[in-house]
Amino acid sequence: MNLSYTDVLGEDGLVSRKLPSYEMRPEQMCLAEAVDAAIREGHHLVAEAGTGVGKSFAYLVPAILHAVADQNLSNFDPGIDPFAEDDPTSRRVIISTHTIALQEQLYNKDIPFLNSILPFEFSSVLMKGRSNYVCLRRLRAAASRTKSLFSTDEESEQLTRVAEWSRETTDGSLSDLNPQPPANVWTEVSCEEGNCMGRSCKFYRDCFYQAARRRVERASIVIVNHALLFSDLSVRALGGSIIPNYNTLIFDEAHTMEQTAGDHLGLSITQGQIHYLLSRLWNDRTRKGLLADLSDKPSDDNALPRASAQELREVFTAARRMVEECQFRCEELFHDLSEWLSARPGSNGRVMEPDIVGRGMEEGLARLASALYSVTATLTNPERKVELGAARQRVLSIRGSLNAWISQTDPEMVYWLERIVSRRIETVKMLAAPVNVGTILREELFSKVRTVVMTSATLSADSSVALRSGRESAPFDYFLSRVGLSGAQTLLLGSPFNYKENVTLIVPSHLSLPREKGTSADAEFYDAVYKYIRRTEGGAFVLFTSYSLMKRTAEALTPKLVHLGYPLLTQGAGVSRSKMIETFRKNRHSVLFGTDSFWQGVDVPGDALRNVIITQLPFAVPTYPLTEARCEAITLAGGNSFREYSIPEAVIKLKQGFGRLVRKADDKGIVVILDSRILTKGYGKIFLRALPDCKFLKD
Repeated sequence: MNLSYTDVLGEDGLVSRKLPSYEMRPEQMCLAEAVDAAIREGHHLVAEAGTGVGKSFAYLVPAILHAVADQNLSNFDPGIDPFAEDDPTSRRVIISTHTIALQEQLYNKDIPFLNSILPFEFSSVLMKGRSNYVCLRRLRAAASRTKSLFSTDEESEQLTRVAEWSRETTDGSLSDLNPQPPANVWTEVSCEEGNCMGRSCKFYRDCFYQAARRRVERASIVIVNHALLFSDLSVRALGGSIIPNYNTLIFDEAHTMEQTAGDHLGLSITQGQIHYLLSRLWNDRTRKGLLADLSDKPSDDNALPRASAQELREVFTAARRMVEECQFRCEELFHDLSEWLSARPGSNGRVMEPDIVGRGMEEGLARLASALYSVTATLTNPERKVELGAARQRVLSIRGSLNAWISQTDPEMVYWLERIVSRRIETVKMLAAPVNVGTILREELFSKVRTVVMTSATLSADSSVALRSGRESAPFDYFLSRVGLSGAQTLLLGSPFNYKENVTLIVPSHLSLPREKGTSADAEFYDAVYKYIRRTEGGAFVLFTSYSLMKRTAEALTPKLVHLGYPLLTQGAGVSRSKMIETFRKNRHSVLFGTDSFWQGVDVPGDALRNVIITQLPFAVPTYPLTEARCEAITLAGGNSFREYSIPEAVIKLKQGFGRLVRKADDKGIVVILDSRILTKGYGKIFLRALPDCKFLKD
């Protein structure tokens, strides 16, 4: 059988035979054709497809047909896999998503459905990072050292619960354990890089992680998240790998590529992170940690201990002292960083010169790593050696990150400090990110992978640019420049939904932007939010760009909404995002106030959500260090950073916020933009053109 995507998705295809209500969507077929061509011909594709196109089937079907082409007897040209020169016929396809919700939809719904209708079998797997799996060896070791590792009976009870679960689970991953244990308990029993004994481990045959790896190696379709994908790229740059070799990669939710790549290719160091690492080794107050247990029972009962009890006590004591010294040096480091920031009131935290603090912490970590080496060299028990050896590698990793930040070794990175509150104590976070991830992606991804498909409902910034420039790819100029891609095929598809009938866009024409608490503009803004919430009797998402403005608005409107009986859910009130959405759905009068994370990846179809209020055009704060550095780079290159970066970035985010309203064909409601700049500024037309064609009302 020579099956094509049209045989599956076409008017009389396999999907329509299974689903009598199925209607072929031209946009879906167009996207499937483009994905099919990209895989066959070996080129990169950037495709925007509006809500309702059915993107997942449009890329899954060509991907599956490619992956099982030998069974399907098609004439695919597999090309050469630059990640697998020893396996040029590899047909494995990696599908990367940003959100867990989309991962679960693909793996639990879309792929099983396609498996049920296709006349051949294919294998798929949802790949998770190593730390998601319980390590049976570490679990047993933790159980034998409970008194030296944990300070409370509750932690010991949680460990017992994990042990009981490990004997019943078939998956062995954290998502299968409900409720999940405290982070410090899971850390002691999860699989760790550098803490695996491989085939020499007595639990190797029963290892959940190794079983998962074998499933991944055999799978035709592997689903990952962007975080794991970019972690893999970092490891590949050093000669290793996390994800098995592939020559076809599909990015869904590709609008998040730059942000996620920056997060995983940069640095983030906190005092809590270092404190946690050191406390795992030794906590002088509780007398707990990996260095608390001086025992060294040989694995071979006939073997003689490598060191005497006195020698063990000496090396362990020396290592403990170095942990305590590092704790002191850590306090000193972050105090100095905080003082540096305090001495620059009004600063955005950007650090423009190296060596703003001393090297005491680095020196302490180097000495601690040396002390840990002495401990592992003295031990006989291989399990304890690998456990403390892995801890030593983490110490060296933190030292390397500190050195990179303090030295500012990479001129392509921007370095800065942010104030944070940890356990009610204010401290600072050390951050660094690439100014332009495009250079890295071009070298490590696009030049090495035969086909990369990038799709999302929001990738283009201004479709009218194509008409003015005469270039088909012009609407994607911003996205292409940010990810470092040139020469890709592009495709711009609208939504099949009837926005003209179902959605009204409302823009108040005389509303001042709120500035400071207590001003008349602030009060006017609160009244406007309240007015439009009442217009739909709740059922509203109110999306903010400022956390402080969100809190002020919540304080101002809470009494009024309580009086109306409208439940108000505010981000940051100690409730998880998923729980907020679940609560929102249950009461049609609910109102949800959210900031950045609610602008995208939130799906509330049906009557529960009838109103999306966008409080301001979502321009990034121009003084934020990373934004500032990226704008500077564009200006230095002779460009206009506001036109080339600030506007298109805000346009794409506005499209994301607008897209929360309509998630299926019969969804209806209003979108309110409380920012008159969309009417009064010249760039406002760019924002309006980017939105779906709907009814428009100046209020």
